[in-house]
Amino acid sequence: MSIPGDDLPRSPTGRVPQWVIDEAMGTPAPVTEWRPYAVAAPAPVPPRRGRVLRRLGLLVVLAAVGAWAAITMLPAVLSQVDAPWLDRLVVGRVPEPTAEVAALADEMFLTQEGRDLLYRAQPELLGDAEFEGRCGTGPRLVRADGAVGCYWTRSGTDMGAGSIIVYAPADPRLRGYVVETAAHELLHAAWLELSPGERAEATSLLAEVVAGIDPADEMHAQIAGSVGGTEENRATEHFAYVGTQVWPEGGLHPRLEELYGRFIADRAALVAVHTTFQAELDRLYADATLSQQALDGRRNQHYQAQAQLDADTATLDGYRAILEEEEARYAAMSPGEQSRSRLGWTWRDGTRLPMASASTTLAAARDLLARDEAELAARAEQLRVSGEELAAEEARVDALTADVQAVFRQLDPGGGS
Repeated sequence: MSIPGDDLPRSPTGRVPQWVIDEAMGTPAPVTEWRPYAVAAPAPVPPRRGRVLRRLGLLVVLAAVGAWAAITMLPAVLSQVDAPWLDRLVVGRVPEPTAEVAALADEMFLTQEGRDLLYRAQPELLGDAEFEGRCGTGPRLVRADGAVGCYWTRSGTDMGAGSIIVYAPADPRLRGYVVETAAHELLHAAWLELSPGERAEATSLLAEVVAGIDPADEMHAQIAGSVGGTEENRATEHFAYVGTQVWPEGGLHPRLEELYGRFIADRAALVAVHTTFQAELDRLYADATLSQQALDGRRNQHYQAQAQLDADTATLDGYRAILEEEEARYAAMSPGEQSRSRLGWTWRDGTRLPMASASTTLAAARDLLARDEAELAARAEQLRVSGEELAAEEARVDALTADVQAVFRQLDPGGGS
């Protein structure tokens, strides 16, 4: 078959369309679309099963490792990140509180952020024996007045690792003591949640508040004891003490109340826990003191009355002895002597028995003796009754004093032993 000449029709690009060549060669084909040039389709390549399986296996392994990391490592890492916005997103970042801690959060009037911070700190409320040594050693950051509680971290800057230890006396009258201590320690943790700028701003405002407190107020001694030789802790101690103990009418500087408000929903109510608790301690102490003073007064009066009764009894015994002697002497006289005998006497209370016949004077003296014996007997009975009442009051006051002493000993861990 001959090759067609070069006078074939061409496309605008200069190429000869394939259908023109086909027709010139005598093999026309139906054309349904423009074909600029013929392109051979690549031959199909059969899939390599082993390579596909290896790739799928690698993907499965990577997915498993990622899932394990997400389940085990990531939550642990995120739980330590100082980012409160993660609290609601990361499972386990805010532990489920015990019923005891949840109740404590209610009594502290905390906001949600304050609750999350408290729950993350997983506070331990410990009795006397359990608390011993828990705040005395270790990497403690700060602690409240005395040795009632502490807030400490596993590292100096890792806020997520903070924990709170609180000494909790069992006496229900000291519940306010527990609430105040826990709130004090929580505010140490809250201080570290503030930004450096917020802490700097609060430091100057708090210093002004503390400077305005009565110099005789025991808070100054408490702050000094808590700061000790670590001056850098003064600002956080100011934040904790002022936050739990100071509430002027209308509150503090608005900026301070704004910062406290992140963690405490009702700071006035929280400070009222402190004032109510202190008032109860003052009442217990005043009751015991006044009762002891009143008892001392009654005891002195009773002792004086008893001493006077003893003295009067002794004096009357002397007059009785004299009277009996005179009566015996008179009885030993003859009738003539008796008729001539005359006697005058001044009784122990100053009553004068004028000179008269001896029989008359002795009879009058006997009447005075009987009168005084009856009066002394009545006084003795009154002293007996008052002595029983005094003994009962002594027992009551002793018990009251012992109770107050026990309450105050409970304020110091180890003091009750």
